[in-house]
Amino acid sequence: MVLRRVMIAGGRGGCGKSTVAAGLACALAQRGVRTAVLDFDLSERSLDMYLGCESRTVYDLSDLLSGERRPGGVAVEVPGVSGLFLIPGAYHLRRMPDAEETERLFSAIENDLKCETLIVDTSAASDPSVRLCCTLCEAAVLVAVPGALSVRSTASLADTLHEWGMDEIRMVVNRLSADLKKPTDLRRFIDGTGLRLLGAVPYSEALPAAQDSGAPACLAKGCEDVRQTFSNMAARLEGETCPLLSGTRLPRRKLLDI
Repeated sequence: MVLRRVMIAGGRGGCGKSTVAAGLACALAQRGVRTAVLDFDLSERSLDMYLGCESRTVYDLSDLLSGERRPGGVAVEVPGVSGLFLIPGAYHLRRMPDAEETERLFSAIENDLKCETLIVDTSAASDPSVRLCCTLCEAAVLVAVPGALSVRSTASLADTLHEWGMDEIRMVVNRLSADLKKPTDLRRFIDGTGLRLLGAVPYSEALPAAQDSGAPACLAKGCEDVRQTFSNMAARLEGETCPLLSGTRLPRRKLLDI
């Protein structure tokens, strides 16, 4: 039985939702939770690259939706992360699946792969895939980045998801700045969106290069803070309690000390 379906979404493109989807999925698998991650970003797939599966990918989401393949024949086991399976996104999808087709897709992935958690990486907020996932997932994680526009767009997306019936919504702040002159004010995100924080991913110069080379954040060198952050997020998703910035090396600034 699946424990949960969690959709990852963002109010704007480029906020790092695929990075969060990959990192959270890796962290859950490392905790012993059998996890499948579906690249449901229908505009541009990226998880196969971020998880080091690009050369292993033969079939993708379009083969599942056409009925030509079962999830077990499409899924790629992520190298170095036991119990984590990727369903790659489609390069070209002729049409958007409807709600019934998407439910069959999710159920087939869960049953074939016997996963406990399904992480779904969605498209940008305006994409129809976001509404599809909202009706079929138990929880949503919204990814925001520093900046007033991101706070506003995240708040707007949260309101929309609430209207569509999503009750469990958490937020991840990506690219958290530890710059003493311009630290990220996490309270601004909380006050501006009304959402609970699942985690805050510190800015890392090493992470983009690692992902481009196919090294997941949970395995990449020089990304220890990021790795710890995703581990903490997975623990909270599993119902455990730990301080928000536990294990993250940040200066003791009032704006960050929460």
